[in-house]
Amino acid sequence: MNSSLSQVLAASVIVASVFFTGCASSNKAPQKSNLSFGTIKSSIVKGKTSQSEVVQLLGSPNIVTKNKNNEEVWTYSRQSTDSEEGGFGGGLLVFGGNKAFSSQSSNSFDLIITFTEKDIVRDYTVVQAQF
Repeated sequence: MNSSLSQVLAASVIVASVFFTGCASSNKAPQKSNLSFGTIKSSIVKGKTSQSEVVQLLGSPNIVTKNKNNEEVWTYSRQSTDSEEGGFGGGLLVFGGNKAFSSQSSNSFDLIITFTEKDIVRDYTVVQAQF
């Protein structure tokens, strides 16, 4: 095989590899979080659950403050974005293809826990939003 034919074949293989790699998507699963309404409702009991139990269940809070009664208040916040695309139209001659549709939604989940001076859950509030 002559060298120019070898170079053309090598270039074709590289272009095809780049094209197909660019079209592939990574579906790496996001790390699961225990922060859900079901987990909160079944695991956190007002007047019983301690700060150490909350940390064991949910990890460290995002924000720690004190309220007007000098009680510790922990805030856990999680945001996620879901994207969906479909209707790929493309091939070797059309690099990149066309998207027929694309949609995106964002979700937020906030948990606000107030503790007594003995580090026991006094109260909690869950705020969920999807937009």
